[in-house]
Amino acid sequence: MEVIHPHELELKSYNKLYRCNGCRELGFGLRVRCEQCDFDLHKECAHADQTTSHDFFKNATFKFFTKRPGLRKRGCDGCGRHVKGFVYHCNELGWDLHPCCHSLPSKVEFDYVQFRLRDRVTSMCVWCNKSRPRARGTVPGIQGWTYVSKCNKYNFHVNCIARGMLREYTKGDHLGKEAHLGNSLEQCIQVLLEIYIRGILKRQRRRNIVMSFVITNLVLELSSAVLDQVSSSVNKTQCALFGMVISFAAMLTCIIELIYEVRTEKLTWRRSRNLPFPWYYYRDQGRKPFGTFKDIVGLVCVLCQCVVATVSYCFLQRNTNNPVRISIFPIIFAFGILFSQILKNRDAKILSRGNEIHELTDIVTD
Repeated sequence: MEVIHPHELELKSYNKLYRCNGCRELGFGLRVRCEQCDFDLHKECAHADQTTSHDFFKNATFKFFTKRPGLRKRGCDGCGRHVKGFVYHCNELGWDLHPCCHSLPSKVEFDYVQFRLRDRVTSMCVWCNKSRPRARGTVPGIQGWTYVSKCNKYNFHVNCIARGMLREYTKGDHLGKEAHLGNSLEQCIQVLLEIYIRGILKRQRRRNIVMSFVITNLVLELSSAVLDQVSSSVNKTQCALFGMVISFAAMLTCIIELIYEVRTEKLTWRRSRNLPFPWYYYRDQGRKPFGTFKDIVGLVCVLCQCVVATVSYCFLQRNTNNPVRISIFPIIFAFGILFSQILKNRDAKILSRGNEIHELTDIVTD
């Protein structure tokens, strides 16, 4: 069924958001447009069928309506958002679908992940960390559909994917994706899922690298302390030498970890009133300097361990009793760093999801 309009409608693609004059939902890139009236429609809304069906609703016939049928508020059973305009409605069973949700592809594939559209949620959404979409504009009680990866590791609500598209446009870094995001709804979903899966894998890889630094440092600290105590009791110069070498290796590991974090966080080197000397600062957090109290104390402990191991080796080489009997503080702190890193990874996941959700609070409204 073609939409009746007094002027000619043309298929256009602009690198900006628009509000569909049919279903009243936001759109991205590709649209059917009347320049004279500033009138936009989703392609699916402009070419809606009078009657249709859907695989998720067996033996159900949907009819097309230009406005919400009945007086009560209705929600789309695909995305969970309110029905405010064009809609497919089943009179017998009361189902409702936005034209765009009705046309969602059943399968999306790219290089390393395959997603399938499911009408039942099996686990938490990667974006909102909830089993049901509960964002602003959704109808309570509607479960909505989900794209589930073949490996069952990644789930995305259809509504969360739409919000993710908004985020990609509002971030301002979508200019290079114009050709992809403007071609079809299927390509929009494919590109967005690929962006988020790559982001998830990148964050996981970064956390694994940092954790490997922490574990390596812990092992080196333990080895250094053990060799230091063995050399003190047995008076073996060779053990003291190995302990000293391992201590310096632990210090080098700490320095490499700091360099890695500086490079991945993309920090800026500048002067500030907070410190009497130049230092690295976060670009998006004002005057906050890089590094925490944990990092500073950890580096100091490693330096102290190097000094202790060096002193022990020098005294044993001269056949003199070692004045330093025990050095367990680096070990204690190394364990502290390990546990704090585990908690930091957990908090980072929660904070990341929270920030992404709140970024769109002022954009996605009723």
